Order: sequence, then C-alpha cells, then structure tokens
Amino acid sequence: MTVFSDYRCGHCRAFHTTLEHYRRDNPGVRIVYRDWPVLGRESVEAARWAIASNFQDRHADFNAALMTAPQRMSRSDLQVAARTADLDLDRLHQDLFAKASDIDAILQSNDALARSYGLQGTPGIVIGDIIVPGAIDRATLDQVIARAGKQSAQPNQS
Repeated sequence: MTVFSDYRCGHCRAFHTTLEHYRRDNPGVRIVYRDWPVLGRESVEAARWAIASNFQDRHADFNAALMTAPQRMSRSDLQVAARTADLDLDRLHQDLFAKASDIDAILQSNDALARSYGLQGTPGIVIGDIIVPGAIDRATLDQVIARAGKQSAQPNQS
C-alpha cells in the first residue's frame, strides 16, 4: 500500500489514524508513505524534514509525530515533532542542507508519481491496481485491500 499525504491535510491526519489501527491489527502489512506537499510552503517544509528523517531511519516515528502536531506547522512545531521522534536535530539540519538536492528530487518524484496515478489531492491511496483518491474509513479500507488481494490472485489473461 502506498499513501500520498500532506502533513497539513486534515483528511490525511484522519486517515493516518485509520492506518495506524489497521497496522496494529495487521503487523505484517507494508505501507509506503510518499510525502506529497500540496498545501503550500509549510507543507513543503514539513515534507523536507520528514524526508531528511529517513537519513536517521526515523521516518515512521517522525511521520506519526507530524500527523499529531498542530496543522499550521511552525518551525517550532517541526522541532517538537523531531524531538518526539528522537531525531538528532543537528544532524537533521545538516542533512537538510547537505542533501537538499536529493530531498528535492524525492519530492519531485513523489509529485510525478502521484500525478501519474491521476491523483489531484491528498490523501491518495494506491493498493495494488486500485487507486483511492481521498480518505476512507476502516471498513472501506478492509474492502479495498480484500479486492486488491483478489485481483492479484487472479491469473493474467494474456
């Protein structure tokens, strides 16, 4: 499952809670988070910090901290989330500067991939060949995952 989200998006935050409950009940599930900042400068800054957190292998924790941080996302809010995720802030700032072109390339790649799926906003969810634009509740998520599983189990009709 791939999830395109923006840390300032209220629907993304609601869906994050749904995903966390799903992950708790299905510990083997693989969820790929794609930072896709579509709501302005603060969203881009939060996404850049989140991508930089990958260099410390803390993206999952930082993602969770950002999803519960204030939606306006000041620099102070980002720092609090980083501390909550046990990030080394000095290293994070170094990575934001030294790896800026890599971070920008990831953001551009995420944007191109989301658009290739026809997504126009966040959240965007891709499960197998099924694309879901927008947040869904747990029951719908379970149905989509079951449908994707059935599709992948069918032999190719080439």
